[in-house]
Amino acid sequence: MIKVTPVEQVGADDRGSNHVWFSDRTGEMILCYRKAGSSSGQHYHEGKSAHKNPEILYLLTGEASIHWCPLGGDSIQTIRAIAPARIEVPILVWHQLVADTDCCFIEMNSMDDVRKDSVRIWRDEFEKMINK
Repeated sequence: MIKVTPVEQVGADDRGSNHVWFSDRTGEMILCYRKAGSSSGQHYHEGKSAHKNPEILYLLTGEASIHWCPLGGDSIQTIRAIAPARIEVPILVWHQLVADTDCCFIEMNSMDDVRKDSVRIWRDEFEKMINK
């Protein structure tokens, strides 16, 4: 369900590297810095906001584990993302990003999208729901 795609490197030299990706999303976006061991998410999206259907994140630096389970699923899965990477989260999939290292990512949506279309369920509550 969760898709992690390496971001294409188009050049590199002693200065660093260049990467490209396509996005049809414009407007406000969110730049996030997370410390190793911290958690983001613990929610799902219903698709009320076009920019949350699907939710797209670009992991710019660091490494993160994404824990996820579709609503109605019976176990939490984990996928690892290593920067640079594109992370795509479909609607109706509970998810949590845990920073394995200090990391930085961009959310391709606005804070208004987050407020309109995020249903928070803390992980311990979600685990109780799927283990009934």
